[in-house]
Amino acid sequence: MNPILYVMPLHHTVSFTIVGKKHVEYIKKLNLARVYEMDELAFPSFYPSISYDVALHPHIYIWNRVIQHFNKVVNENLKHRIPQYINDFRNRFNQLIAVDVCDSDRMSDFAVDLLNYADKIVVPSNFCVEVFKSSGVKKPVYRVPHGVDPDWYTIPNVWETSPVKKLNPVLIDLYLYKTRKNKRFLLFWLWHSEERKGWNEAKEVYARLAKERKDAVLVLKTMTPNSPAFQEVMHLGAVQVYGWLNDYEKMALYDLADITLMFSRGGAFEINCLESLAREIPCVAGYWGSWKDYLPPFLGVKTGEKVKVFENNAIHIGYGYKVDVEDALNKIHDILENYDEYKARTEEWRQKVLANEYRWDIIAQKLVKVIYS
Repeated sequence: MNPILYVMPLHHTVSFTIVGKKHVEYIKKLNLARVYEMDELAFPSFYPSISYDVALHPHIYIWNRVIQHFNKVVNENLKHRIPQYINDFRNRFNQLIAVDVCDSDRMSDFAVDLLNYADKIVVPSNFCVEVFKSSGVKKPVYRVPHGVDPDWYTIPNVWETSPVKKLNPVLIDLYLYKTRKNKRFLLFWLWHSEERKGWNEAKEVYARLAKERKDAVLVLKTMTPNSPAFQEVMHLGAVQVYGWLNDYEKMALYDLADITLMFSRGGAFEINCLESLAREIPCVAGYWGSWKDYLPPFLGVKTGEKVKVFENNAIHIGYGYKVDVEDALNKIHDILENYDEYKARTEEWRQKVLANEYRWDIIAQKLVKVIYS
């Protein structure tokens, strides 16, 4: 078997980096193949000395950079030969595996053209498989989902087992606030993309919930302190957690939550909802799209208005759905009033469905099988 060259963003950390690093980690850990990492910025000028099967993650951005590289280095008088240069570049490798995503229900012709340079395409959900095919992708498209480390399913609730001194002081303060004041925490992750993540709907749900329940507190997870989003809800009693958390700290944050809200209007997987379910915490989300693969129907809510996910995006040109605020609010009330029942059903779903598929060790095996098939 040829070694795998896994190309991804390494000069900065984005979601593609996190997923790609997990793929590489478990391919190595399980000794499934020889695999090497390369930063996306180095790839356009790379001349291999051996034959590689190359995984480009994300393929569209990286392959577009390859083409831009050729546009810059080719003499103006030789512009007509660019297609041949690109073809020659492609032939430096045994095969190209495109690892990419769909954030809406339609990919642009530009994106499809770039995807069709690949030999095989890997996406994280059945929704994305159908979006790629319906948008005009001609190459084989495979579903390889995202996941969590196996211990997300086995480590007991952090707050029932871990010495306090091992935990982030901010999380300890949250724990004390919740237990002393008898609060119910609604966790919402907002790293970026407020509109796509459904922040407006989350604000509306929380504003109404805060009037109806004195125990409900929104815990807003952001990357920076005192974010503009937090300033919009702090008067309602919301609290903020910001910055980078390691996996154990993330588990602790989920274990503090009563419900995770995932109101995305689009996205290829939305891993925070899976992480919540892996920790036995109900996740409320619109019952459609990529996360329908792993979201139990009893936690899904109706979709609302159909909307353009992005304006003026060169790749993701389609639509998604807002969550129905009224139905989401009713679902949250029902969960909080019947929490033991929902926890038990979530745990059953977690054990029967999630723990046997949505783990990085199982996913690495599936990815390697696709590459070498």
